[in-house]
Amino acid sequence: MLKRKMLRDIKHNLAQFLSVFILSAVAMWCYTGFQANVIGGGSAREEFNNATNFSDGWIYGASFDKTQSDAVKAIDKVSDVQLRTEILGKADEKYHTAELYCFFENDLSVTKPYTMSGSDFDPSDTDGVWLFYRFADAWGLKPGDSFTSNVAGQSITKTIRGLIITPEYEFACASTDADTDYHNIGFAYMSADVLPQELRVYNEILFTCDGDPLKIEDDISSALDGSYAFLADRKSIDGYNRLTDELNQHDGFSYVFSAVFVSIALLVITTTMKRMVSQQRTQIGTLNALGMKRGRIIIHYISFSVLLSALGCIVGVVLGLKTLGAIMVDMFGDQYYSVPGWIAGFDIKSIILCVVIVLICAFAAFLSCRQILKIHPSEALRPAAAKGSKPCIFEHLPFWNKLSFTARYDLRDITRSKLRAVMGIFGTMMGMILMVMGLGAYDTLDHVREWYFDDIQNYSYQALLTDGCTPEQAQQLEEKYGGELVSAELISIAASSRPTSDDILSCKLSVTEGKGFFRVSDRELDIAQIKKGTVALTMKQADKLSLEVGDTVYWKTTSDSSWKKAEIGVISRHPSITGITMLREDYEAAGMQFAPSMLVTKNDCTDAADNDYVSAVHSMKDLQAAFDKSMEVMDILVYFMVFFASMLIIVVLYNSGNLSFNEREKEFATLKVLGFRTSAVRKLISTQNLWLSVIGVLLGIPVGRAPLQGMMDSNGDAIDWPCYIKPSTYLLAAAFVMAVSILVGFMFDRRIKKIDMVEVLKGME
Repeated sequence: MLKRKMLRDIKHNLAQFLSVFILSAVAMWCYTGFQANVIGGGSAREEFNNATNFSDGWIYGASFDKTQSDAVKAIDKVSDVQLRTEILGKADEKYHTAELYCFFENDLSVTKPYTMSGSDFDPSDTDGVWLFYRFADAWGLKPGDSFTSNVAGQSITKTIRGLIITPEYEFACASTDADTDYHNIGFAYMSADVLPQELRVYNEILFTCDGDPLKIEDDISSALDGSYAFLADRKSIDGYNRLTDELNQHDGFSYVFSAVFVSIALLVITTTMKRMVSQQRTQIGTLNALGMKRGRIIIHYISFSVLLSALGCIVGVVLGLKTLGAIMVDMFGDQYYSVPGWIAGFDIKSIILCVVIVLICAFAAFLSCRQILKIHPSEALRPAAAKGSKPCIFEHLPFWNKLSFTARYDLRDITRSKLRAVMGIFGTMMGMILMVMGLGAYDTLDHVREWYFDDIQNYSYQALLTDGCTPEQAQQLEEKYGGELVSAELISIAASSRPTSDDILSCKLSVTEGKGFFRVSDRELDIAQIKKGTVALTMKQADKLSLEVGDTVYWKTTSDSSWKKAEIGVISRHPSITGITMLREDYEAAGMQFAPSMLVTKNDCTDAADNDYVSAVHSMKDLQAAFDKSMEVMDILVYFMVFFASMLIIVVLYNSGNLSFNEREKEFATLKVLGFRTSAVRKLISTQNLWLSVIGVLLGIPVGRAPLQGMMDSNGDAIDWPCYIKPSTYLLAAAFVMAVSILVGFMFDRRIKKIDMVEVLKGME
């Protein structure tokens, strides 16, 4: 009997219960979709790390030997140790002299290359080279082809034995690119015996250990007698840590979006169940009088929300895995990151969340109907006494009598149905926030593009110099084409001269000649000048080290064991480079030799590529085109935001209007008897929805920027994208919300026309 009653009730309240179903489905859709990427990526990474015996720590220095590696291996908690030489080289000219990180090894124990095709890496093979498979695919290279790399002034031609991948380069991006372009970045593994004797010097010790490698730095320092530059862990490896930040971001998204839709679902359930239980007061009293226990009746009413939310969760899980999850895995796992075996994942957490959502919905239904179930059956059999009418708060307004009938009618209704009004306002506000986030992402992208390519990069061409380029050759190039020479290298920074390992950050040092071509911007993104004797430190690193303008920052290169100090003159910002920027004269005054890595100029220097010491020449147009292509992922994000924002607004406003219609059906019938047209009655619903939408929009406008900035900041310390939203974007988002609100009002036209005035008015007798 109760089952048939439940089906009839669902049919009569289909819009409200359908809203619960949709909101539960969307909540799990968002959660499962994002988690499919996180779980699948995390599982694939773990297997990848185990298969390659990925290192936990990296010790950098000028020169290491087997005696030192054995000393490190003897440390308690250290398991495996690997010596290797890392040199940043260039690919051959036919491959646009792309950046090529070359690793030379005579052992194969830590961070072993993972073979994608061809043969496995053999450290004893002096005739072969193993290439990054993404780079090889971009240039159509395959095992058996000949490949030439330029390393430390040496031109090395070898046969490609295999195409590989390593956890150190799950994310790979050339220093000249704003985002990934596999034509410009690669890495190669070769035998250490390939290098000439004078270059056969190990500059890295890799090791695996139990626990945090930074916690055993004192032991490492003792074992090496302090003769090393610095110690890094996985967080310092940008190619690995970038994906860590990405997955953490998606993990956060999954909970945030789910919470938004579940909270709206709770409001819908609360309002729907309160109304239905109130309408069925006499039925409940009859069931009680016939001997049915209250517990069973409560379970009956709770079962509405349990059934609809459970079905919604199941549908949401399937949609999440098959649509959003599959799209994200295809985008991030196949295009932007390199992790083998990355597929959409699913775990017990999704099932647990389904249960939590169902329980929350059930509890909301219980709270909504428990009050009326406390009424004695004899009282419940009688209709509820009409609520006393009293002036609403708005009637005290001095201009109340000047308001239109529609305005006064809707204001009184809002006062009587506060929870329904809150649902409409809150739902519209969240929809507005999602719309602002989605459309604002486009504005932020345009803003960053302009800031990066027009403000910071005040040049039209950049000529990349080879490692063998001498300062004299670089100077001649500058004299011919004008512009400015710039060098870049990896460094460690700290806030004190004797920092602990936890207080050291790995980043980049950029050295400029201060001619205004390679520029820095301050916290407000205004172009700033670096004063002589000071440096510019990027904002995120300054905040981490609690440093401000006028403080001292300490830095050292990978080949230096002593800390140097510099006064901070500017707290700077850059979209993709973190670290210090300083003037050449200050760099050389610190005892360092300036080794420029590129020339930046406003003059066309494409013919400079004919020089042996110039590896490549890029124009800003080419770099902007590569940037725009890499940002296509933003389109997916915007479509996602707009779609779910639209769905949220439509569901909430229609549900609010539907509840209002059902509660006021008798009033609408009376109005039609009095001669009100259908359009006039519809206007009552539309106007109320419009007011609620306006309030929601106004509340959502100031809130929308903060979550967008949080979304940008969740990309990690390596990315600094300042959020920017145009005023026109707020207007466009608000106009969209208003348009949806108006369209929802027209959905009630047919129902208003079909009001059976005779039947409704009979029910009033």
